Amino acid sequence: MHSLLLALLIIGSAVAFSALGVLAGRRLVRDRVEEFHNEVLISLFASAKVVYAVLLGFLVIVVWENYDNARDNVSLEAASLVPLYRLTYGMQPAHGADMRQHIRDYIGAVIHDEWRLMRRQAGASLPARRAIGAMDREFASLNAQTKQTDALVDAEFLRDKSTIVSYRNQRLLEATAGVPWVMWLGAIGGAVITMVMGFMIYMKSLGPHLIMASLDGALIGLLLFIMVVVSHPFRGPMALGPQDFSDALHILDGVDKGY
Repeated sequence: MHSLLLALLIIGSAVAFSALGVLAGRRLVRDRVEEFHNEVLISLFASAKVVYAVLLGFLVIVVWENYDNARDNVSLEAASLVPLYRLTYGMQPAHGADMRQHIRDYIGAVIHDEWRLMRRQAGASLPARRAIGAMDREFASLNAQTKQTDALVDAEFLRDKSTIVSYRNQRLLEATAGVPWVMWLGAIGGAVITMVMGFMIYMKSLGPHLIMASLDGALIGLLLFIMVVVSHPFRGPMALGPQDFSDALHILDGVDKGY
C-alpha cells in the first residue's frame, strides 16, 4: 500500500506539473507566437528530450545493476555457508560441533534480526556479530598439534569464512548506501527542464496539448518511481528477502543427515 501511494505521489506530481505548466505556458506565449514558433521550439525540445532520455536510461540501468549486484551478493553469501558448514566435519569432533552451532546461530541472526535492521537502514545485527566472533574464537582454540589433514581443513575453513565476512560487509554497505545526490539532481532536474521546455510549445486546441503533456509527465514520473524503488535493494516492494539463508538452513539439515 505504501508503494502504491508513493507511485501515485511521484507520477501524479509529474502529471500535475505538466498539466499546470501547459495552462500557464499557453497564457504566456499565446500573444507571442510568431511564424515558425513551434518549428524552432520543437527542434530544441526534441534535442533536449533525446539528451534527457539517454541520461535517465543510463541512471535507471546503473541503479538496476546495483540492485542486481546486491541480489547476487546475498545469494553468494548464503551459498558459501554450506561448504563452510561441511568443512566442520573435518575438524576435531568437539570443535566441529561447536562451529556448526555458531554457523547456525549466524544464519538465524541474519534471518530474524539483521534483515529487519537492514530494512530500516539501522546497521548490523549484534547477534550476527557475536556469532562471527564466536567462530573466530573457536577457530583460535583449535589444537595447534592437529594432523596435517586437519591443518588443511582449517586453512580452507579460514579462507571460506573470510569470504563470507567480505560478502556480509558488502551486503551491509549496500543496505545503507543510496543513490548519490548528483544522480538525483540529473534525473529530477532534467525532468523539470524538459517539461518546462514543452510548456513553450503552443497548440490551438487545449485538449490534445494537455493530454500529450500529461502522458509525457506520467512517463517521466514512472521512470523516477522505478529509480526510487530499485535504489533501495532491501526496502520497498522489490526488497530482497532472506530466503537464500532459509534455503541454506534446509541444506545444512541435509548435511547433518549425510546428504
